[in-house]
Amino acid sequence: MRLKNAIKLIFANFGATYKVLIYKLIVFAVLAAVGVFVLLPNFNQLLEASSLNKLLSAFGEIVKSIFKPGSEISAAQQAFSDNLAAFTTYIRENVWQIVGLAGAFSLFYFVGMFFTNIANFSLGKMVNDYMSSLTNTGFTVGVFNSLGKASLYSLIELAISLVFYVAAVCLCFFILWLVPYALAAIFLALLAAGMLLSVKQVFMSDFMPNVIADKMRTDKAFRESVKVPAHDFIRKFNNYFTINIIMLYANISFAVFTVGTGLLLTLPLTTLIITTFRFVSQYTTTRKKYYLAPDEIVRPPKSEDEEEDLFKKIDEE
Repeated sequence: MRLKNAIKLIFANFGATYKVLIYKLIVFAVLAAVGVFVLLPNFNQLLEASSLNKLLSAFGEIVKSIFKPGSEISAAQQAFSDNLAAFTTYIRENVWQIVGLAGAFSLFYFVGMFFTNIANFSLGKMVNDYMSSLTNTGFTVGVFNSLGKASLYSLIELAISLVFYVAAVCLCFFILWLVPYALAAIFLALLAAGMLLSVKQVFMSDFMPNVIADKMRTDKAFRESVKVPAHDFIRKFNNYFTINIIMLYANISFAVFTVGTGLLLTLPLTTLIITTFRFVSQYTTTRKKYYLAPDEIVRPPKSEDEEEDLFKKIDEE
């Protein structure tokens, strides 16, 4: 029911995807322009001196040999081992230079994600205004009218996301190292990463709606968000995991069959559906009515028992 209503709301706010896209493209263009002058010369030097480009090429040959029957994998493994040894030696001899470069890349990433979260906050305000009063708020107005709250929200969201992303990367590498079969290892790594991302989304689900819809202080909104009852955790987890799998498939498919052009639509659409679901879920949990359309109002059940009965009726139908 929540996911179904969120999908309905997407069509009412579909125009926002292009506004989010333009905003993020501007942020990316500015960061890319600065990065070309600041980071690119140092990165090119690292690429050549460390044999990283040869290492990545050798790794690609190993992957090709796995999926290509009859190919010679031993030669690819030997080339990978030789380049890995050269890369490791370079790392040991230039560790502080690499740490500095990694820190600069991280700074650019954090700045980009900070402004991206501000865009997501403005998108959430647009979704909330439509749901609560059928008001069409401008994207730019949403950014500047709540810049202080949006900035604090962005910092907290970024910090929590960083913890989960690091955990997901470590878990993926551990699975790839542990499982001997390449296809099984890749499948399990992606599955584990998707599940961990869904857990993060469950705990952060009500954070933005608490700030925007219920006008809570940002710190209180975060504390209330992580208090997820067991029954609601399972329901939210199922929905977020479903969204992540569907949008992963859509993004990969559009990237492959449109040579990356389709990502200009599917990536902001992914942001829109996740943001919309956050508000639908929070409105349902807090028993607030909301608009799906001018002539369609959703009135969530007043008690958990009524909500459970409603889901049973839906299942029976």
